[in-house]
Amino acid sequence: MCQNWLPDAPQPVDLVGSSIGAWRMTVYAHPEPGKTFDDFLKSYFSFRTDNVSSAADLTKASYDIIHNLYPPSEVGRLIDNPNRNLNIVAVRGRGMAGSKGKAKEAAGMLTTAMANRVSRAHLARFFERVVFHSGDNIACPEVWRGFSKIDVPLHDDTLADALMASGSIPFVSEPVIDIKGAGSGVYRDGGVIDYHFDIPWQYDDGIVLYPHFYDHIVPGWFDKGRPERRAAGAAWDQVLLLAPSAEFVSTLPGGKITDRKDFSDFSDEERLARWKIVVDESERLADEFAELLDAPGKLVDSLGLAPGAE
Repeated sequence: MCQNWLPDAPQPVDLVGSSIGAWRMTVYAHPEPGKTFDDFLKSYFSFRTDNVSSAADLTKASYDIIHNLYPPSEVGRLIDNPNRNLNIVAVRGRGMAGSKGKAKEAAGMLTTAMANRVSRAHLARFFERVVFHSGDNIACPEVWRGFSKIDVPLHDDTLADALMASGSIPFVSEPVIDIKGAGSGVYRDGGVIDYHFDIPWQYDDGIVLYPHFYDHIVPGWFDKGRPERRAAGAAWDQVLLLAPSAEFVSTLPGGKITDRKDFSDFSDEERLARWKIVVDESERLADEFAELLDAPGKLVDSLGLAPGAE
């Protein structure tokens, strides 16, 4: 998708992502997304677990990938790209969840998980959204509901911190503290609130294209085991979701999409061999998507109604 189709799209596009999705959307925001994606794969595949023994080590390694991928000369090109409004979603902690002490923050996260079991709305007591944007405004500013939100313009010297914060998984990597322009506080993975996006996007012209790895949308990180909380109704109104079929996933190593558990479940050699297979198979999906774009009738025939859509 980012090799040919996206670079050729002349219209302005809002790109919205949290956690690893924010890293992906940042690749898409670059004027040369195909080359940037290839560089990202090389950097990501160069990571070795032998070099990481703590959250601090993982945080440093992640920053190294960001800085290698986006040196100062490339950050400006990305942020100043007039046709791509990048939106990186993170959260800022409140109360114990926003403590700079690890023990208190951990207690805050556990309390958040318990409160979320009662109601997703309780997350607002512990976290607020932070949306870093490269355009004049965030994407669809009127439809973000249910949680307080801070909108922060992206600058050359804040891209790395915004990206790092958006993917800063509690108990795995260190938080980002006091991001310039966003105010003081502890910034963490945007997936805490927006693991996916249960947001009723509204555009007068066009649709929302959602490249995804599931056929459903899980609102928040703590909702992964709660099928009844999956997005439904208005969240699907303008969304075209691109996701692999269950049959496709069953052909992948272990019959699953690779995830961060692979780092602990396999040696680097085993993990990378599995990942290469997944990348190769994903490129086959991309080729199929390109063929559908060249045959609009076939594309329409291939569309299905997602679970929970109306």
